Amino acid sequence: MRKADVQQFIREHGVAGFVDAYDRLLEGRVLPNGVRERIDPMRQSLTSLWEAMVGPVDVSESLFRQVAEAGALDATGFPTVTEKLISTIMIQGYMERPGVADVLVPETYEPKTLTERIPGFTQMSGPKNVLPGEPYSAATFTDKFAAYESALHNKKDGIMIPLTEESVRFDQSNMILRHAQDVGRNISTERDRRTVRAVLGIGLDTGTAQNGVFFPGGTDTALYRGSVSNLRTNASPIYNAPLKTANSVLEDWTDIQEALTVHAQNITDDRDMLPARPIAWRPDTLLHPIALTGTVANLFQGISMTVLTRGATAASDPEMRNTAPNPLNTLFSVIGGSMPLPVATAFADEVSSTAWVLYDRRAAFVRVQIFPVQVFRSPAGWGWDRDILVAFRAREWSRVVALDFRMAQRSDGA
Repeated sequence: MRKADVQQFIREHGVAGFVDAYDRLLEGRVLPNGVRERIDPMRQSLTSLWEAMVGPVDVSESLFRQVAEAGALDATGFPTVTEKLISTIMIQGYMERPGVADVLVPETYEPKTLTERIPGFTQMSGPKNVLPGEPYSAATFTDKFAAYESALHNKKDGIMIPLTEESVRFDQSNMILRHAQDVGRNISTERDRRTVRAVLGIGLDTGTAQNGVFFPGGTDTALYRGSVSNLRTNASPIYNAPLKTANSVLEDWTDIQEALTVHAQNITDDRDMLPARPIAWRPDTLLHPIALTGTVANLFQGISMTVLTRGATAASDPEMRNTAPNPLNTLFSVIGGSMPLPVATAFADEVSSTAWVLYDRRAAFVRVQIFPVQVFRSPAGWGWDRDILVAFRAREWSRVVALDFRMAQRSDGA
């Protein structure tokens, strides 16, 4: 926008009118005169906005003095307009590249306090045999909950962008606006990374077993275990850890079959009944590293599939290759589901180039969202001792926690 046009608009409609019109132009909304226009936020000049709203940029005069001098059209309008500009660019940077976070964990929980629990109940006991004349048994269930306080670690993700006197005086608009765009992108990237690590069972960068993903009853617990023994007779079935088929390398459909079979034969629900009942598990998502992209593509899209069978008695036994129609689609339709959505990301490779997770994305995890991406402006006069005219702070606070361990299964693939 030209400086003269901005000044004329302010004279006719006031600063509030210009701020509203500028916001409409950034959003591409219809102006009061019915005209639909949109300006490119990345092509705006912070120096031109300053000169239009505050005064001319003079190398011999402090911009802070201009703010205090009488005669400025309105010194408070500039921070307001630039806040809308910076906020628009940050959000665009955050949204421009759809990540994997919402695909992997679409469910969101918005708590009221940091110590709130995600409530739940064990499954109600099933029907029991009733003889003629006998009373029916009352269905029983108990409370269970997942905590998340420790998962949040009282840490927000955020960064601040200062708008210095030099950046306005020498019109470093391109650098400032690109920096704002990068901030939005980086917030989105970190959100993706946290989500992938949580699904893999690693909530923190430490990589330890108890690491801020699974908090049954408020206790930090390893999400995946290496052994599948005694899962049906665990003394505390409500908080029993899920399994990890440590040696299941993802090579063909038989490895998916193994995951389904091990789950069917070892994981039970939490009803207070004996014998324990298996779960009708319908996994809909497969998280895997980029290193397995070709394998997964063949696995899900191949018309036929070759299965390699090694000798059973000795390493020297010959290998056998059997080719048959790809049974994967039928495999999942049999259990009442559909083909899982394969999701590949380099953040999975960061953890392991072979590990993969098969899970029900709406039942296994939830995103605890304290607040979404937000952009704030500093108060007037803040940072004057560092020649900062105004500063903008971007932040986001969310973490992924496990809800139901029975709905996810990880294989190390080693």
